[in-house]
Amino acid sequence: MGEKGQYIIGIDSGTSVVKASVFDLNGNEIAVSNRKTPVYEHHYGWSEFDLDIDWRETALAIKEVIGKANIKKEEVAAVGITGKGVGVCFMDKNIRPLRLGILWNDARTVPLMEKWIADGTMDAIFDISANWLMPGDMGLLIPWIAEHEPDIIKNTYQIMLPTAWLAYKLTGVVQANQTDVYSQLDARKGDYSEKIWELEGITQYSHIFPELGKPWDVLGGVTKQAAEETGLLEGTPVVRLGWDVIACTAGVGAIHDGQANIILGTSGVIEVVLPEPSFNPKRLGLQSIHSVPGKWCRLIAPMNCTPHVDWFLETMGYEDKAKAKEKGCSVFDILEEEVGKIEPGSHGVIFHPYMSATGERAPFTKTTAKANFFGLDYHSNRYVLLRALYEGIAFSNKHCLDVYPIPITDVRLSGGGSKSPVWCQIFADILNSPIRIPSGTELGAKGAAWNAAFAIGIFKTREEAVEKFCQVTRTYEPKPEAVKRYAELYEIYKMLIPQLYEAWDARAAFLKKYNKE
Repeated sequence: MGEKGQYIIGIDSGTSVVKASVFDLNGNEIAVSNRKTPVYEHHYGWSEFDLDIDWRETALAIKEVIGKANIKKEEVAAVGITGKGVGVCFMDKNIRPLRLGILWNDARTVPLMEKWIADGTMDAIFDISANWLMPGDMGLLIPWIAEHEPDIIKNTYQIMLPTAWLAYKLTGVVQANQTDVYSQLDARKGDYSEKIWELEGITQYSHIFPELGKPWDVLGGVTKQAAEETGLLEGTPVVRLGWDVIACTAGVGAIHDGQANIILGTSGVIEVVLPEPSFNPKRLGLQSIHSVPGKWCRLIAPMNCTPHVDWFLETMGYEDKAKAKEKGCSVFDILEEEVGKIEPGSHGVIFHPYMSATGERAPFTKTTAKANFFGLDYHSNRYVLLRALYEGIAFSNKHCLDVYPIPITDVRLSGGGSKSPVWCQIFADILNSPIRIPSGTELGAKGAAWNAAFAIGIFKTREEAVEKFCQVTRTYEPKPEAVKRYAELYEIYKMLIPQLYEAWDARAAFLKKYNKE
């Protein structure tokens, strides 16, 4: 198959969209297909998805992209899979879902998380896994389900992560991936930790954790049933890279120590490649085995990123949407032009980007944290606010990068926000570092694709695969005057945060008193 195939398909099943991309062996993105997958919030702060819909839309995306690329199924050398990580799915003995899958941004376990922080459980887990659990982590969700939905846990034969489900539907193989169950691993050994299960109170459920697989191994071949549903050739090799943030790091070409990937997507994610797991600073971040043996990725991830821009458009963007429609252009073209007119520093307006229902988790953990604009006056029009929002997210990312234990040698920017030249320049100025933008649009799918190509032997080394697939198309250099101005404003940005702690807590208590949250 590897000798005949001229193309690799990368699958990236994100929070609300599944993407299938076809790449040639030079890393060129030939075609992309996007299919929406709904997210359900049946209770405040819950975030769930339907596994059957996820598979249906993935299968349709594969079939569509093969048609768009105008290639034959025999020409597909391999399929690489990545997608939404964290969360958990509960399967019965027939590997059928017992309930909706729970997503990474689910907030139901916040009270349990706060209890574990207070009693030292989280610290003990961190000392083994090098991970500070987030509310949507399986380590918190499994005990929550055991308490609140005991019939579900009683009938659970296997837990899965979302990409494990897709891989099972393609190959019939049930397997966990090191990049998905990272929080349940002993970071020093790379294997499940019985001590962590004991700390989480789930030792009795250890049998529901599947066998561990590595992200660079071939999982299996496409089954006859999956071939019929996707249009792939039966037996096509499938490689599951797993967690999409690891795939995106691979997709931008960050495989060496000190290389950073900042993802401006639904969740802000700052990833740095490390030579070994890092246990300092404590109480911060997520850490996973990389797609490269012997390398780790430490993730310090603010809760939300581009949803702040979505909020702005929904609440203040009506006039800009109308103007874009009249001109026949994208609303982002309008915003790009207007925001570019505002001086760096947004006339002293500062935005703290904490709109998530779960508050903030990096570089500090505060479940009651909420967003705010500081420094408004009568000249603060919506474009000043939007530039302050862009800058606030960049400040938040710098706040996280400042705590990494090794020097950052190279910054790659990816995700939807990287399409904005104004925002890229803001990042260059605030980080005081060149910002490099990799080629292609679907970087998670690209990382999964070159990883699959390497796994089946198309490339002799990962460096060769990265050279082919991960070209840099744009570079933004920092501007000295803006760097100086932002350095001063950043100190004010940081100064405000601890002063808001008491007010955030008081607000949360007020809302709870009146049953508003």
